[in-house]
Amino acid sequence: YRRALAKAQDFEVDSARQQLLVYQKLGVLTDNVNAALADPIFAGLKPDTPSSETPQRVVLFTGHMIDKPDRPEPRFPPEKEGVAREHMKQALLKERDDAGGLAFGLAGGASGGDLLFHDVCEELQIPTRLYLALPSDQFIHASVAPGGPDWVERFRRLYQQRLTQQSGTLSPSGTTLRVLPGSGDLPRWLQDKPDYTIWQRNNLWMLHNVLVEGGAHVTVIALWNGEKGDGPGGTADLVAKAQQRGAKTIILDTKKLFLLS
Repeated sequence: YRRALAKAQDFEVDSARQQLLVYQKLGVLTDNVNAALADPIFAGLKPDTPSSETPQRVVLFTGHMIDKPDRPEPRFPPEKEGVAREHMKQALLKERDDAGGLAFGLAGGASGGDLLFHDVCEELQIPTRLYLALPSDQFIHASVAPGGPDWVERFRRLYQQRLTQQSGTLSPSGTTLRVLPGSGDLPRWLQDKPDYTIWQRNNLWMLHNVLVEGGAHVTVIALWNGEKGDGPGGTADLVAKAQQRGAKTIILDTKKLFLLS
């Protein structure tokens, strides 16, 4: 790290430090990571001191995908999109009013809650960042297409917007699109973790990034029925991780909002 970062700018050094912190939280190569973080090249970093007028609160969204037509038990019926949008909007407005502004929102791109969150933030002129667990085509197949062609079109439009914005961004702090590389398999150093999936990795990745930038000023909004998901790494997993780390959590209870038994 010392050799690689010898001529790096502060934001590049900070980017490397943030990646090391991710490894530290995951328990990967702990001795090596701790030794690297103790190096003077990282200790010499001076974090920016933002103006008191700059919004500091960051919002991370997690929530259910839209129900597939053959889903046996309703969780996010398509006809409830308007209800979800309105409650999401009210939650964001309250957070913005209470905090005196919002720095940005962050979410994935799955059909249903994720894409709806980006839509509502755009309406409220809150910038958002799009984080994907897989390259776009694979992500569409896994997390967008099951909701139907309209959601695929909405995803592609958002993805293209973020690509265009990204082309003019030089600083990592302004990154509007990030995609975990790979085919859907975990990296070699994570494959020995029991019952660990790319979706759990993605949750921790997103949460870590908002905690790094927002610190104590992080709110997690969850469009959630309060139950475990269909598989590991869903909304329940992210809510649990956020609460363990002391993040403010707002639950939009879909059972109550959607009048589901």
